[in-house]
Amino acid sequence: MSEMLPLPSHPLLDSLWRRYVDDVPFARAFVELAGGPFENDHIALRTLAKDGEGSGLAVFVSVFAALGWQERESYVFPDVHLRALYLAQPGLPRIFISELDPKALPAPARDHLLSIDGHPPAPTSTSLLADWFAAPAQAPDRAAVDVVARASQYGAWLMCFGRRVNHFTARVDDVALWQQRLVAAGVPMKAEIEGDPIPPGGTGLRQTATAAAELEVTFADGEKARRPYAYFEIAERQGSFDGFLALQARQLFDQTR
Repeated sequence: MSEMLPLPSHPLLDSLWRRYVDDVPFARAFVELAGGPFENDHIALRTLAKDGEGSGLAVFVSVFAALGWQERESYVFPDVHLRALYLAQPGLPRIFISELDPKALPAPARDHLLSIDGHPPAPTSTSLLADWFAAPAQAPDRAAVDVVARASQYGAWLMCFGRRVNHFTARVDDVALWQQRLVAAGVPMKAEIEGDPIPPGGTGLRQTATAAAELEVTFADGEKARRPYAYFEIAERQGSFDGFLALQARQLFDQTR
């Protein structure tokens, strides 16, 4: 499976990719169409704001900062009660991390989310760290997930999938052309491309994504159901533009609805 690893390579990201691609057939379809390794523009992770230690962005940032990534720009998505930032390291993919504020949600959903345990300490060993990016140790209550889903599909996703990677992103030269190729190959795609066409020699970012692949979730009562887990993004990044555009990123959150 080494031929399927995205570039540039990094021990942690390679381990996360191997787990992700097994569960997201649309990512595997892209690699097969590409004929080999692709450039990984960024990965995305989700988390929850909570008071005290073991909370949200601070934990994730500390994990990647210890590996050499540094914080860059931050973003706010008020309509879905999210904030985000990305980290960068020369020669490696960006890390995009978003965080939900449960206190902004209605009481029942807020209370269910605030009852989730904080993050356990992350291992310092890179070889063990990939196991930290996992689904919640405790199976979620199905009724609670349904309550949260009505207020925040993002929150319901966190209850089911926790710290698992939300998506990887291939950097491509022409996002519209790749959208057409994937559709022709039978891959379900987001209908829109976020961002205007970038003129020759211009600077900017265009993005779209596959539908979210579903995974089976086992709930606390033993019942199982399939829920939208992760999608695969394609991005066209031209010129010196290094970050993200909040409006475009906002539209992609809805792929796991």
